[in-house]
Amino acid sequence: MAFGLSHHERNKRKNESGGPKRILLTNGRFPVTIDLARQLKRAGHSVYCVDPMEYHVCKFSNAVKKSYYIDAPHVKPQGYIDGVKKAVREQNIDMIIPLHEEIFYLAKSGEPEILDRLFAPDFKVLLRLHNKWEFSKWLGRIGLDRPTTRLCKSREDILALDLSKELALKPVFGRAKSGVYHHKPNEPIPEDIPVNDEIHYIAQEWVTGSAFCSYMVVRKGGIQAFTVYPVIETLDGSSCVYFKAIEHEGIRNYCEQVAKNLPNTGAQIAMDFIQTAEGRLVSIECNPRATSGIHLYSGTTHLARALADPNHFPPSLAKIGAHRQVAPGMIMWEKKDVNVKRYLQHQKRLMSSRDVVFTTKDLLPVLMQPFLLTSYYKICQERKMKLPEMFQWDLTWEPQGEELAWARRLIEEEDAKDEQVGVKQEGQQEEMDGTVRTHQD
Repeated sequence: MAFGLSHHERNKRKNESGGPKRILLTNGRFPVTIDLARQLKRAGHSVYCVDPMEYHVCKFSNAVKKSYYIDAPHVKPQGYIDGVKKAVREQNIDMIIPLHEEIFYLAKSGEPEILDRLFAPDFKVLLRLHNKWEFSKWLGRIGLDRPTTRLCKSREDILALDLSKELALKPVFGRAKSGVYHHKPNEPIPEDIPVNDEIHYIAQEWVTGSAFCSYMVVRKGGIQAFTVYPVIETLDGSSCVYFKAIEHEGIRNYCEQVAKNLPNTGAQIAMDFIQTAEGRLVSIECNPRATSGIHLYSGTTHLARALADPNHFPPSLAKIGAHRQVAPGMIMWEKKDVNVKRYLQHQKRLMSSRDVVFTTKDLLPVLMQPFLLTSYYKICQERKMKLPEMFQWDLTWEPQGEELAWARRLIEEEDAKDEQVGVKQEGQQEEMDGTVRTHQD
C-alpha cells in the first residue's frame, strides 16, 4: 500500500498498472457489453455496469457483479452522471469503459470522480473524431486519404452541389445509417433532409468498393489492440451481424498513422473503410468508442489486457480467422440479390460460427432473451419507435442550442490552434468528383 498518498494518487497508480481492477461498463444492453464483461472477468477484473434500461443482458450475466438502473443521459444528463458517480463510490471503481455515445456525457461532465477513471479521449478530441466534417478535415491534415467532402449548412448548400455526381449525404453528428441519404446522379434531392442551422450535413463522394471495419485501442501514440473485419453479412446493409478477423496491411498502416497523431490520447477507435478495385483506401467515418470488433477477442484475455494496462505493448491482435455472429441478426439477414452461391455461403457462416451472447458458462442471458424481447417491444410501443432506434435513443448525444454552440466553439478553437502551428489546412474542398458509398459492398 502507498502510505501518505491521496485517494486520487492511489487510484492513478493502480490504473497505471496492469493488475486486477474494479471496472464499470457504462451500459449493459449491447452484445458488445456482455462480451467485454466476460473477457474482463476472464482476465481477473471485477465488472459492474450501469444502464438506463432496467432489464438487459448484463443484468443476468455472471460476469457482472452488479448492475445499476439509472437515468438516461439523453433525457436527464445530470441524473445519468449522478448515477455513474454513485456506482463509482459504492463499488470503489478503478476504471470506467464507455460502450456507446454516453461517452460524450461522461467526457464533458467535468467530474473528477469520472474523468480520473474514464478511458476516453479529451472531449475536444472526441469531437474531432466523431464530427464527420472535422474528421475528414483532420485526416487530410495528417496526410491520409479520405473521400472528397463538403459541409452543407442549409438546403441551399445541398442544391448548390454538383448533383451529377453520386453522393452520400450524412448528418455531421450521426451514427450508422441514421439520417443518411444516397444521392444518385441527376436525381432530385429529397425534400425531407433535415439540414438547418442546428443540423449540418456533409456531402461525401460515393466511393465504390469493398467495405471493412477496424477496431483498435490506442495509447501514447501507439496501437495496443487491433483488428479488421470485412462487411459481408448485414442486417440492413450497414449493421454487421457476422465478424471475421482478417489481415489487411493497408488498413493497419492507416490506423497506425491515426494513432501516431493522437499522442496524448487513450481511446477505443473504430473506423470504417472502403477500398476500390484500383486499390484506393479511404476512411469514410470514425466511432471513438467500442464497436463489434470486440467480439473478435471473445474467449481470450488479449483485449482485456490492452484496455486495463496502459503499458501493454506490443499490440494484441485478434487471431486471423477468428469469427463470431449475432445469431438473431444472421437469421434476419439482408436477402437482397440472393443467389444459390450467396445463400450457401450465408448458411455455412450461420452454422459454423458461435453466437456472441451464447456460452454454456453463462446461460442466463440467453435464457432470458424471450423476456427481454417482450420488455424491449413494450418500450417500443411506449416511445413509438422501432427496435433499433429505441435501443440506442436514450444513449445518443445530439447537441442542440447552447450545447451545440459550445461544441462548435471548441472545434473552432482547435482549428485556430492548427493554423497557429502551421498545420496545412486541407479538407475544405469546393469541387466534388469521384464516386462514393456509405458502408456496404
